[in-house]
Amino acid sequence: MPPLIAGEWVRAILSGSAYPLTLLSTVLMRIRADGDINALRASILKSVLIRNFAKEVPVALDPANTNKGYILGRIFAVYEEVQRAALGGNVNATIKDKFYGAASASPQKVFRTLDAGAQNHFSKLRKQSPGRAVNLEKLLTSITDLMDPGDDPIPAALGASEQALFGLGYYHQRSDFFRKHDDTPMTEASE
Repeated sequence: MPPLIAGEWVRAILSGSAYPLTLLSTVLMRIRADGDINALRASILKSVLIRNFAKEVPVALDPANTNKGYILGRIFAVYEEVQRAALGGNVNATIKDKFYGAASASPQKVFRTLDAGAQNHFSKLRKQSPGRAVNLEKLLTSITDLMDPGDDPIPAALGASEQALFGLGYYHQRSDFFRKHDDTPMTEASE
């Protein structure tokens, strides 16, 4: 974090005013440059969205969120998971390494390519692990069903706040892949 931005940020925290927008652009630029979306960067994105743009931002994965940036971030995370499941750890560069910056800034240019690659990975995954392939296809379908087809579901460009939501959607979906899912229903005996 450059010292000038850090100073402005601390002043905004202490005075309760809006955070400097250079903070948002700096974090987005760092994410695009190194592809690392961690809890600290996600929390900075979230704090700027809440304070500066008065957006309601979920704490964890929000499967009902219909914001375009958030949905596209989730889809990007699913595409990355499909690639990882199909190819394992034997990948020199993941789709995140190659396409994250372009997908978050100008998704229309990238998502056709990502979808075509995902279909190839799905084909390989169906042969290796059919159950995993079906689960990922269901997840992808449930996310794309949230898109409004009449309102340009994949826009040509995303603004800074939408790019922040893209990063949060990606981060939340990736985190959800590592969360233990408890699918057993609660009964009176187990309560």
